[in-house]
Amino acid sequence: MHRKKKNIFKPISLFLFILLFTTIVIVFKPAPKNDYVISHRGASGEEIEHTFKAYDLAIDYGTKYIEQDLVTSKSGTLYISHDENAKRITGVDKNYSDMNDKEIDKLRTSDHQPILKLEDVFKKYGDSTYYAIELKEKDNSRAIKPFENLVKKYDLKDKIIVQARNKEALGTLEINFPNMQKLILVNTEDELNEALKHDYIDIIGANSKLMNKNNIKKTHENNKEFNVWTLNSSDEIKKAIDLNIDSYFTNYTAKALLLEDNYR
Repeated sequence: MHRKKKNIFKPISLFLFILLFTTIVIVFKPAPKNDYVISHRGASGEEIEHTFKAYDLAIDYGTKYIEQDLVTSKSGTLYISHDENAKRITGVDKNYSDMNDKEIDKLRTSDHQPILKLEDVFKKYGDSTYYAIELKEKDNSRAIKPFENLVKKYDLKDKIIVQARNKEALGTLEINFPNMQKLILVNTEDELNEALKHDYIDIIGANSKLMNKNNIKKTHENNKEFNVWTLNSSDEIKKAIDLNIDSYFTNYTAKALLLEDNYR
């Protein structure tokens, strides 16, 4: 009786097809929508900026990154504030650098929330989220060492984008954290072009007026990412998506994530 030979190539071909398809899916899998969105001072369009309420809301929306601006107290402790003066948020017209920790700890926002230390935020969230942390003061020298110490203490070096206007501060951090992403904030074309020369800078954080195809192209040609601040309107965010920029800051996390989901 003649038996038909089993075709062993069919299962092998099927296996190779599945392997190839899986590889293609992995390689070309789109980035999660929250890779592009950095919650500017938390969900600051809806809650008071740099408070646990603002951070919690942004995280609940699905953000990947929450932002902190750092100022240094008279005692040398890192607090989180966009302004070097406490008046806008707390009503007290004093610079943080002129207050000791006890004075700052007594301050409250209009809805009775405290001014947070960076360590408060690290303790609460740990490695459950990512951080975009700006060295805010004109003189960053006092902030660098306590920042490095806290990052090491909580082992968060792989969870942070560190940002500054001062490229020297970023260069200093390159020594101890060579793999931490470094973002330089630029306001002008000349500042952007200067930033492109430095290998330790990974991300150009550009004023939104610099958001155009040419600047994105030359940033990418220099092996850096192009970031923009701060995009809040739907039209601005849609433009960023259309230009395929790498990331942007926004006060409206939920809106940005929805637009990313619909248009990216």
